[in-house]
Amino acid sequence: EDSFVSDARLAEQVKQAREDKLKIIMAHENDPDRGGCLFAKFFETTPQELIDGGLYSDLARSCFSGVHREVSLMLLAKELGATRQGASAG
Repeated sequence: EDSFVSDARLAEQVKQAREDKLKIIMAHENDPDRGGCLFAKFFETTPQELIDGGLYSDLARSCFSGVHREVSLMLLAKELGATRQGASAG
């Protein structure tokens, strides 16, 4: 909710990452007990320059609570490059 508000350097870091063509993967915490908020809140706190530059053109990976938490985190991990490890050959 306060990502860009609580850390003024974050906007500059995101801007530089985008200029450097780095892949940005966004995770959106939905659980209020974990500091989550409605996604619309980001449009109020993100610098307009980043919004206009297409920061949110890709979907954020939602992290849900309750029974959906494990699947949400596994999908986020996959997006970050995690792979499933199979049983060891023995």
